[in-house]
Amino acid sequence: MDDLTSGHSAGLDAPNTVLNELDVNTTAHTDDRQFAKDQNIEQVGVENAQDFGVHDGMNNPAQDDDDPSHSDLKAGLAPKKKRKKRKPKSQRGLGAPTGFEEYYVDAPVTPAEYEEEKDIYHQSRTFSERIETAIQRYKAKRNFDSERKDIFDKYMSFGGIDTGPKMFSGGLDANMLDEHSAQEIKDITATDFVGSDKADIGRDSSTWVVDFEGVIKGFLSSRLPQVLDYGEEGQLKSYIAVIRNFLNYLLHHDVCQEYNGQINSARAICDLAEKELWKVRKASWALPGDFNIACSTLFGGCYQGLYAGDQEWAKGMELTVGMSDQVAWRTFKFGIAALGYNQAERFADLAISSNNRIVKTKMTGLEVTKITYADEDTRQFYKDQEPGLRVLGKLYAKDWKCPTTAGEDLTDDEKARPPPELEEYEFWVEEAVLDVCFVGMKMEGTVRDLNCGVQFLDQVQAVYSSFFTFLPNERMIGWKDPVLISADGEGKGDDEGEPDTGENLLD
Repeated sequence: MDDLTSGHSAGLDAPNTVLNELDVNTTAHTDDRQFAKDQNIEQVGVENAQDFGVHDGMNNPAQDDDDPSHSDLKAGLAPKKKRKKRKPKSQRGLGAPTGFEEYYVDAPVTPAEYEEEKDIYHQSRTFSERIETAIQRYKAKRNFDSERKDIFDKYMSFGGIDTGPKMFSGGLDANMLDEHSAQEIKDITATDFVGSDKADIGRDSSTWVVDFEGVIKGFLSSRLPQVLDYGEEGQLKSYIAVIRNFLNYLLHHDVCQEYNGQINSARAICDLAEKELWKVRKASWALPGDFNIACSTLFGGCYQGLYAGDQEWAKGMELTVGMSDQVAWRTFKFGIAALGYNQAERFADLAISSNNRIVKTKMTGLEVTKITYADEDTRQFYKDQEPGLRVLGKLYAKDWKCPTTAGEDLTDDEKARPPPELEEYEFWVEEAVLDVCFVGMKMEGTVRDLNCGVQFLDQVQAVYSSFFTFLPNERMIGWKDPVLISADGEGKGDDEGEPDTGENLLD
C-alpha cells in the first residue's frame, strides 16, 4: 500500500518534475546562447553588439521584449543575418568612363603597345586582317550600352563587316586553348569580322573597294534615317559620335595609314551631318509650308478636301491636316500681293472669268540653290495688313535626279539626244520653314504651275542632306549566296562539297 501510495504520489508530482526539468534545460540553453553570443560580440566588436540585443552594462539599455531579435533569442532561434552592404558604384563599374564622352581622348600609346601595333598593323598585312583586328581591339576598349552597340553594328554591317558569331568555327575546347595564342583565340571568337569574299579587299583583284568617306555618306544620309528613329537632336549627335569615335581610334593607332586621307574626309562628313540631318528632319515636318498648302487646297492639289475641321463630327477636335478654304484664300491672296505683283495682276484678270487653274504638273527631284528672306517693306506689309500670317520668303531650286529613282525607259533615239536643260524653280515659303532649309538640301516632290504664273510645291515625299549618297551596300545587307536545290530538296552538293552537276536540278 505504501508502494502504491508512493507510486501514486510520484505520478501526481510528475508534471511539476517535468516543468522543473524544462526550466533547467531552458536556462542551460539560454546560458549556451548567451555564451555564443558573447563570443560573437568579441569577434565583430562592440559596435555590432546592439544587433545581438546585448547590453554593455554602461550606456546601452537591455533589449526590450518587443525587439524582434530578442524575441528570436527567447524562442531559441538564431539571430537574423545582417544584410550585406552593396558595393559603391565605383567598385561595381558604374560611372566608369565609357570612352564615348565628348572630350574623351585615348591614352598615349606605350612603347610596348607601339611595338605590338607596329607589327599587327604593318602594311605587309592585308587590309581585311588589319581592320578586323582594329575593330576587335576597339570594342574591347569601349563600354558599349545597347544603343551604341546597335548603331555601331549597323554601321559595320553597312560597311561590309559581318556581325555575329563566326560560323563553323567549332567553338573552343581545352586543346584549342593550349594550341593557340591569345590573339588567335580572339580572332576565332570575334563577332565582327571580314568575310572570306572580301579577304582581298584593297587589292586590284577585289570587287570591293575601301571607301571610308563613301560609306559614311551612304550610312548617315540614307541608311540611318531608315533604321534608327531620332526624335531629339542630342540623340542624333550621340549616334554620329559613335562613328566618329571609331574613326578617331583608327587614326590614333595608325591602323591603315594609306587611307588616312579618306578617314579625315569621313570625319568631316560626321561634322556636316550633325548640322544638316536635324534640319532635314525638321524640314520634312515643315514643308511645303502654309502658302503652298493653300495653293494645293484651292486649285486641286493633293491637299484639296483633306480639311475636316468644319464637319459636325469634328467639332471640339484639334485637326491639323489640311486647311480650310477661308484660311487658304486669305493666305494665298496676301502672298501674291506681297511677293508677286505681276502674278497678282494676272490672277485678278483670270479671277473675273474664274479661270485660274493648274496648267503643269511635274514630279521631280529638287536641289536648293538659294534662299532669300523678305525685305523690310514686305515685313511691314504683313505687320500692317495681316499680322496673323507668317511672312513669306523665297526658296530657289533646280532639277536633281535622285539615285534611288528608276531610270526612264528611253528609245535608242531618245538616248542619243542631249540631256534636257535643268529647270529652275521659285517657291514662296514661310521664313520659319526657310530657317530649317539650307543650300544643297535635296528633296523629292511634286511641282505645279498655275496659269497666273504662280509656281507651288504641292507635296514633298522625302528630304535629304546635301551629301545624300545611295550605295549598293544597302541591297547587300542580309544577302546570302544562292545554293543549288536538287530534286530531293537538298541544298548541298556531293560529299566533297562540290555543287551538283545540274542533271537533277529543278527549273
